[in-house]
Formats: sequence, C-alpha cells, structure tokens
Amino acid sequence: MPTITIDGEKYQVDGEQNLLSTCLSLGLNIPYFCWHPAMGSVGACRQCAMIEYKDKEDQGGRLIMSCMTPIRDGAIYSIGADAAETFRGSIIENLMINHPHDCPVCEEGGECHLQDMTEMSGHTMRRYRGTKRTHRNQYLGPFINHEMNRCITCYRCVRFYEDYAGGTDLQALGRNHQVYFGRREEGRLENGFSGNLVEVCPTGVFTDKTFSAHFVRKWDLQTAPSICEHCAVGCNTAPGAREPGNGHEPILRRVINLYHRDINGYFLCDRGRFGYEYINSATRIEKVFRARHEAVISSTAENDHQLHREVAPQKALLHLAQRISQAQGNRRHILGIGSPRSSLENNFALRQLVGRENFFSGLNQRDQALLHLVNSIQSDNRVLCPSTPEIEAADAVLIVAEDIYNTAPRISLAIRQAARNRQKQQAQSLKIPLWQDASVRQLEGDHSPIIFAGTELTDLEDIASTALFMSAEKVVQFARALPPLLSNPENIPAGLEPHQREIAVHTAEILRKAKNPLIVSGTSSRNTEILRATAQIATTLSEQKAAPVMLYLACDEANSLGLTQFFSGESGYLEQLLQTLREEGRNEVPTTLIVLENDLYRRLDRKSLADLFEHIDEVVVLDTLFHSTSKRADWIFPAAATAESQGTFVNSNGLAQRFYAIYEGKGFIQESWRWLVDAAAFCTEKSETLSQIACWKHSTDLSEAIAREFSALEVLSVLGPDENYRIDGLKVARQGVRYSGRTAVHAQEHVSEGPPLQDPDAPMSFSMEGIHNPDRTLLQANIWSPGWNSNQAINKFQEEIGGERKGGPSGLAIKRPEHPMPEWIAPAMGTATRELPDIPNPIQMQPVYRLFGSGELSNQSMCISEAIESPFVLINLAAAKIPGIHDGQPIELVTSCGTYRAEARSAPAMPAGSVGVPFGFPGLETLTPILPAYASLRPAATSTGIED
Repeated sequence: MPTITIDGEKYQVDGEQNLLSTCLSLGLNIPYFCWHPAMGSVGACRQCAMIEYKDKEDQGGRLIMSCMTPIRDGAIYSIGADAAETFRGSIIENLMINHPHDCPVCEEGGECHLQDMTEMSGHTMRRYRGTKRTHRNQYLGPFINHEMNRCITCYRCVRFYEDYAGGTDLQALGRNHQVYFGRREEGRLENGFSGNLVEVCPTGVFTDKTFSAHFVRKWDLQTAPSICEHCAVGCNTAPGAREPGNGHEPILRRVINLYHRDINGYFLCDRGRFGYEYINSATRIEKVFRARHEAVISSTAENDHQLHREVAPQKALLHLAQRISQAQGNRRHILGIGSPRSSLENNFALRQLVGRENFFSGLNQRDQALLHLVNSIQSDNRVLCPSTPEIEAADAVLIVAEDIYNTAPRISLAIRQAARNRQKQQAQSLKIPLWQDASVRQLEGDHSPIIFAGTELTDLEDIASTALFMSAEKVVQFARALPPLLSNPENIPAGLEPHQREIAVHTAEILRKAKNPLIVSGTSSRNTEILRATAQIATTLSEQKAAPVMLYLACDEANSLGLTQFFSGESGYLEQLLQTLREEGRNEVPTTLIVLENDLYRRLDRKSLADLFEHIDEVVVLDTLFHSTSKRADWIFPAAATAESQGTFVNSNGLAQRFYAIYEGKGFIQESWRWLVDAAAFCTEKSETLSQIACWKHSTDLSEAIAREFSALEVLSVLGPDENYRIDGLKVARQGVRYSGRTAVHAQEHVSEGPPLQDPDAPMSFSMEGIHNPDRTLLQANIWSPGWNSNQAINKFQEEIGGERKGGPSGLAIKRPEHPMPEWIAPAMGTATRELPDIPNPIQMQPVYRLFGSGELSNQSMCISEAIESPFVLINLAAAKIPGIHDGQPIELVTSCGTYRAEARSAPAMPAGSVGVPFGFPGLETLTPILPAYASLRPAATSTGIED
C-alpha cells in the first residue's frame, strides 16, 4: 500500500491501480473521457492531466496523463495546479470546437458526462466562431439513435463494442479529424449489447431510441431499484417512469443499468434494456374482464377462445370470493397454477389460498424436473455458484449444451472477458499493468481455452478454442467421458468417435491443469442427463482439486429457482394436475382454476390443454398481457408488471433479490397477491388460513410468512427494509431533487397540488421528498452526486473503482441445506423425446434460442418485435437430404400438436438427424412445450399461414 501526496494531502492507496482510478476511489474530482472502469486506459483524450513533482522542492513539475500513470510510492501529484487546469481547459475547448451547442435539445442533456467535465474544467466561454464540421447520421436499428456531430473521438464506443463485447459491425472509420464511428452500411447493430453504447458514450452520439419516443429529462423520471424479468441472471436495473401531462396515467419510459458488482456490473443486454416496452404495449391488461355468455355476433375467434367485456372490479372480486367460500364449504374445488416469471410473494399467496395440495407449479414435468435437478446440484458444497467477476477470472471454460449468449446474455459477456486471461497472465509476466488496456490487447497469443459441446453456439464461437456440434445424446456421451479422464488420464473413453475422444482427453487435461476452471450448462437443452453429466464433471474436478469448482447453471425465467423452493421432489407439475382431473372425471362438485401470470400454451401441448380445460368449469386468469390462456378465461384480472410492484426473485445462482415499484399501474392494475387478498377479505365465512390471508397489507407480510414456512427462504425476512424503515425520519425519494412540473401535470384537474400516492410496501415516497443520497441507502437508484450528473457518478458510491457499492450487495443467497449429490449412475441412454410413428422424413427437433424472439414478455416490446426474425428451421441440408427442401424455402413441420410453417435455413453445424427450432418464437409458441421431439419435414404447401 504505497503512500502518495495529492495537493498536499497524504493517502495510502492500492498500488495496482493507475493514478486516475486512485484519485476517483479517493473521492477526488478529476475529468476524463476515454477511460472506463471496466475497459481500462488507452490515453486517447488527454483530459485527465495532472502535475507530477520530482520532490518537495520541485515547483514546476511535469504534465502527466493520470490514466496512464502507475502509482509510485512517495510520489507527489497535483490536480489543482494552474498548469494542469489550463491544459485540461484547452483540451475541452479544442473538443468543443466542432461539438454542436445543442444541449437544450440533446437527449443527453442533464446526464451528459461531457457537460460535467466541461464544468469541472472551468470551460464556459466559446471563442471559436468558425464553421463546425458536420457528419451524416446513420440508421442503426430500432434501439439506438445516431448523432455523429456530437462525437469527441474518445473511442469508448468501439472499445466497448469491438474489444469488450465482441461486435464486428461498428468501427472507427476515417482518420485524423474526420473519424466516423458507425457501420460501413446502415442497419441494425447486430451485437446484443449495443444498448450499452447509450451509457458508455460520454456525449449524445448514441441515445436510446425507445426513450426518444416518450422523452423527458433525467431529473423528471421517477426511479427505484428493480430486477430484470427477461431471464434468470438477475441483473439490477433502474427503470424510470413519468406521467405524460395530458391527464393519462404514468408510463414506463426507459430502463438503465443499476450497478451490481456480482451480477451485471456496468452493462445490460439489449433484451433487458429495451424489453420493458411490453408494459406499455397494446396487449396490456388494464381492466377486469369476464367472458360474454349472451348471444353476440359471430367472430373469427377460435372455438376455444371467448369474447370478453369489462366489468367492475368489485363485482369480479365478489364472484371470486363466492367461489372461495364455496370451496371452504366443500361445494367447489379451487385449483391454483403458479408461474416462474412471477414473484415469490404472488406464488405464495395463491398457494395459501388454494392449499398446498391444490397448488401446481405451472411447469410441465420435464421443466420442473430440470429445475429440481439444478437445485439439488447447487446444494452440493463441491459446487460453487460463481459471481460475474469470478466468471471473468476463469482460466478455462467448458460450456455444455447451453447457448449462453441467448439464454443468459450477461454471463456470455463475462465469459468473453475470461477468454483474455491468458493474455493478461502474459502481460503480468512482462510487468505490464492490466489497466493499460491497449498494451495488453497488443500481446500475441491464444485465448484462454473455451470448449463447447452442444447444438448451437452464438456469439462466442470466435473465441472458442474448440466447438463440438452434436446432438443431445452425443453431448451426454461426451460429458460422461470426462469424469473418468479427470480421475485417471489412462481411462480412454469408448464409444466416442476418434476426434471426439481426442477432444475429451484434451478437455480433461485442460480442466485438470486450470487454476480457476468454470463449467457452464443449464436447462435450455430440456435434457436432465446433460445436467447430471455436467454435475459429475464438476464434482469429480472438485475432488481432484480439493476445492469447490465453479459451475454456472442457467435457468429459463426470472424466478424459476425461486418457484422450485415451494415444491419437494417431483410433485406439482401440470401433467400431474391433468392426470388427477382425468381420474376424478366430471365431478358433481364444480372446479375453478386460478392461473397466475402464466400462458399454459407455452407449457403443455394443445391436446393436453384441451383435455385439462374440458375438466374445468371456470378459469380465472391474473396476468399482465393478453395471451392464448387469457382468451380461454372466464374472468381476467390485471396484474402488475415488475416495474409496478414489489416482490422477490431468486436468480440462477440462488440469490434472492427484491425489486420495488417504480410507479402505480394504470387502470385497475395491482399485484396479483392483492387481488387474492381482496377476494379473501370479501369472504363472509373465513377459515383460519383465509383470515391470515385477509390480514396481509404489505408485500413484506408475505415475505415474512414465506420465511417462516420455508427454511431455504428464511433470508426473505431480512431482505431489504420493511415499509416502516426511515433514515433521519425520512423515506427514500423516488423523484430527483430537480423534479419539475408536479402541479402542471394535474393542472387540468385542479390548480393546487394533491398529495402524492402512498407506498404501502416500501420505505419510499412517490415524490421528491425524502433521502436522495445513494451513500445512505441501496434503495436510492437515482445515481447522482454534485458535479456528476451522468451514470459515471457511480464511482462516488463504490468502495473502490469496480468494487462493491457502498452498503454491500443488494441480494442474499437462499439457505438450501447442503447435501452431496448421489453418484450419478448413467442409465442406458434412451430417447426422452416423443416419437411420431410411421411418418415420412422423421427428424428430431432441438430447441434453439434467440436473444430477440425467445422471451415471452420482451416479444411484446415494439422495438424488439422489429428485431425478431421470421419463423425458421435450422437444417444441415447436406446431411438431411430431404427431397424438395432448399435454403430459404418455406417448409412445414408436421408435429404432434399441429403443422407449422417456417423458412428452411442452412446450418452446416446442425447435427445430422436434427433440426433447430426457435424456442418461444412468435408463431411457434405452441410448439415450445414438446421440444425436443420428432417431426416430419416437407416442402410447404401453397396455402399461407404460420400454423394450421
């Protein structure tokens, strides 16, 4: 820990950091542009100049660039020296020569790093009066606006997009004073992390196009901490909402990254950043509906879909209360179906209402078995669930049957950084500091070993040292060969092809020699044997190293692992519900089914669902969006989305995290658990359980009840403060200190300002009154500090640059009892897929995933819908040799649940005998539940339509 002096003050500092990072960690203000805490230094902007003195007698010193200066024990520096300030001012003035003076109309205004640094440098007067250089802007797709005239040539955009995220279609074009940052041709930026350019760019060159559609200034956004609901990584976000000022309800206007060191760090994927628009979509349920039973004009709706009309919420609640009372008197059965995309609190409320034996997970048997297996594997103390920084530190990575870029994007970005660790080790041996990014990247050498075995690998193929594209059965065979090799290199596996055997031996050797090996897999293959084989690799390797081994298992949905905690063994899946209904038959006692935030057509095939609904007298749906299940419902209640509610998700690593309401939902929208509590309160005769349910007033009441009932979820009782928590007697403010127009927004109603809405669940106010300092509480998501209006202000609230946010991480790991996994005895490998007998050209459908198209909620986002491809099927045409089928030609998939039309797409890496079918794609959603399965392929008939 060297000691240095800065402007007369002595500091003991971390000698591994550069001078700029050290100054920022100490809380000192120094301007910069090109440096970024996640990307290191390149010395491109010269804005971070300081003075270094030889000794105490040196009065002049010399100019240095702090981002390129290593710490030297006993060194003397100055930020405030006249020479340094004059130099920094001249740099800013030079940059501003061609920068347009468009702050009032620039969307970056008010959170612009250039504005902050200009003020910090003291440059307030413009002397240049000549003609400014101008550029033509490009169309970069539905996510990003481009305004090249604002560029200050800091190179941050291409350094992130090319070097950090691996993108190939954004470059620095031109030279000297004519550098242009854009694409060679207009078009959508193809990398799935392009949205980070909005936050990485220190000016307004790249801005959020979705935010532009309903733009307000940063200080007029109401913000709170939230969790991304579009996958199970659990990235922290800071959504912003604002009333439109025309008498309408508030709308969600954007989502930005909220720094969490162990999960998302400084970056989000594009699905997490832009998928929020589903909340504002036309398919949103905002009112209470019931099915119409009177005679109406016939429509083109499907036979099993019902027409609905709006009803008063009280009438619907009275009806539901009546059904609950009937169930209490054994005059009716009430069944409940939960959801892995809904909070623990919502699922628990439904479970308590219908009873444990009548509550089902909302998952099919295969998906639930996969999640139970993940839960069991992670309970073994030989397995370490790694954080994002730990993944980035891995020196060897084995990915087993998981297209991680499309199923857990933020993890793929971390793996891309892990690929550079061999390069970083070489730099350290040459005594090149790792923060000197340009120098480190110039070193020659191979990437750290990344080995893949599976059906498809997106985005990471360019850094993978070995990629084996195989069917699921072959992947299992390959993975099972590794544990014996790890135990003894002489255990040469039998049954593998020669090149696979060679790769297996090489993989085992790499994993054995690695200091920090990482194994990645997940549930996307829908194959339990793959998970078992992967777990055996991890435990065998752990025993070899006598230490836990990193194993990341990606789950499908935001709360998949949380929902699993409510079920023991293999009970509660949808097939079990269907079997029970079939055995009971049509009972004299009618049955009501309550479906919680779940489209069952994505869980069971249509024939099974038709059978299920045949045994149900009434269907009640609580959800955010209209979908196939809601069209089948008799009653529909509008449920709050993540940004409109408070609750808890458990991510793929078993980390429980709480999200908070950003604003009150419009119409009659409220949390699903509140609808159930309201219905219980309306019941005239209440059991003890119903009385307890009716007493729930706050989200934390449910959290505490969950903690009492489930030992694994005990952490919920201490996760985040309850609604009574105060700091200096104040709540935490959701609105910024400069929030404007509060009275004007409602001026058409009344000239005086009404009281703000009260939040019954969190110690936060829906106003600007309260605590604003992120140093005081993690509940403050508006990251702002005097002089730091941009997202770069986060450095003021970290323990150190790139370190934990002050106050510690926001989540807590659930406490699953530790138990060793049994010895995974490999049974004879049969097919787990359903076969169609006597069909021409039988071929196995394997699920493949896409960042845009495989997400149920994000598919309803307008901008993401523009990026979703048309339905396709990936075929190895050379191996398949199906007559009449060619690349780009329409084909038909004949399956057990219908005929689907898509485009044939050549994929030479697709294993022979298999085709890749997009999981959850619009037009193919009802195919999702049966994947993987067998189908017949044929050229498309002349008729049109996706599905017959």
